[in-house]
Amino acid sequence: MVTVIIPTKNEAEGIRKVIEEIEEVGIPPERIIVVDGHSSDGTADIAKDLGARVYIQRGTGKADSVKLGLRHVETKYAVVMDGDATYPAKFIPSLVERAEEEGCGLVLGARKVGRDKIGIINRFGNWVINKLFSLYFGANLSDILTGMYLINVSRLKSTIFEMSGFSIEAEIVSHFVSMGEIVCELPIEYKERIGKKKLKVWHGFLIARDIVRLAWRYSPVSFILLLSALLLIPGLVLGVYVAYYYFFLDINYYVKGIAAITMTSSGFIALILGILTLYLKRMEIRLKKMIESLESMISDSK
Repeated sequence: MVTVIIPTKNEAEGIRKVIEEIEEVGIPPERIIVVDGHSSDGTADIAKDLGARVYIQRGTGKADSVKLGLRHVETKYAVVMDGDATYPAKFIPSLVERAEEEGCGLVLGARKVGRDKIGIINRFGNWVINKLFSLYFGANLSDILTGMYLINVSRLKSTIFEMSGFSIEAEIVSHFVSMGEIVCELPIEYKERIGKKKLKVWHGFLIARDIVRLAWRYSPVSFILLLSALLLIPGLVLGVYVAYYYFFLDINYYVKGIAAITMTSSGFIALILGILTLYLKRMEIRLKKMIESLESMISDSK
């Protein structure tokens, strides 16, 4: 029912523990896929010795690794998890159970216990990115960048992967949310990393940039309108400037005043229209869910 994908690069210190923990929850080695990014420390050899299916990726980065692993999955579900032993394999059955019970297309392992093991800068970056994502996509999710999540593979086939590196998680979540699929979260534990840390602070800026790109992909009209709403800022600043000189110094700036009114009103209208288009997009998603639910009920009644 489930295959585990482990993207790795130089994880010789942790990969044995990860694979052994996965086997302890009843998943055989042939359903453990290790996609190695040209490790120089023998990670791939250790995984092979333990019976896992090992593939060497042609490209580089985590996104390329996950995409390659998904192409080799033959089960209904795939669990993606890091190879550094930070995510306990004991939660895999719970992820599958949640997907089966609630019909989730995607189940995120939300890191609720052990968050102190995430650096304070990374924690703040995660919070900002989660808020940015929730604001635009309307998804009340707490950990879209988790390194452990379950995917209903059949519901991901229509995805055109464009992002690279550590942005793969944000891309997968945005696809499921935008397609009206059910995205669930399961509280899990986060453990101390074994081996050298790979996620740097600057990766957070790249992920934030890619979320903006995803916003453009899935709802370009609202993206343009909300971007245009930034005219409010210079419009209001210029308006305050003109008002100060008019009321306190008795100096009239007619052209600047007209420019301030034009920018402020344009920005305000763009903001209102941008919010409306976001709500229309969310309404579209709800209608899609309702139609699918009705189709399922009709199919079951026959």
